[in-house]
Amino acid sequence: MPVIQISTFKMEDPQKAAMLLEEVTAAMHRVTGVPLDKISVFLNEVEPSRWADAGVVGSHPDFQTLSRRKTYEEEKV
Repeated sequence: MPVIQISTFKMEDPQKAAMLLEEVTAAMHRVTGVPLDKISVFLNEVEPSRWADAGVVGSHPDFQTLSRRKTYEEEKV
């Protein structure tokens, strides 16, 4: 019985969230052959201010740049 958890920034469009859940379920079924009624998928939506990549919160104005740094020395923006 697969349980799939997806964590992402908050999705504003409920239809896109539903489509994501359906597509992930379909992929698991297609690849593993597990019956659909045995597949559970959870979408954990996280506010950008509660998510960090490379130590930079998603709500930071320079998140797109700083979140790709390899060292703190690269922080100069």
